[in-house]
Amino acid sequence: MMRMEDIAIPAVPTITAEHKKLVEAARATLLDKSKATPFALLGTEEVVGTNYWILCRVEVPETKGEEMLTLYKIYQSPEGEVSLIEASAFEFETPHSESFRFSA
Repeated sequence: MMRMEDIAIPAVPTITAEHKKLVEAARATLLDKSKATPFALLGTEEVVGTNYWILCRVEVPETKGEEMLTLYKIYQSPEGEVSLIEASAFEFETPHSESFRFSA
């Protein structure tokens, strides 16, 4: 069972090249081939391997290139295997669009 105190929240949510590779590897398993740009590491959890929570901008092809925020929970095993565990999209309005849709 996950406990909030087990999640390391960085002081600065910096994205590294490693984090970008994690997102690319996790998304490679999806049929959805829209572009995801990671921009904030929200937390990590050491388990047998590591869980990462990474916030991304995801282009939504149906909306002609507009973006939605999606939080990816990604697991990396000690052997380096990567799995997308969960994707949570956020619906919000901007001055440039009516609204965004949920997608995962």
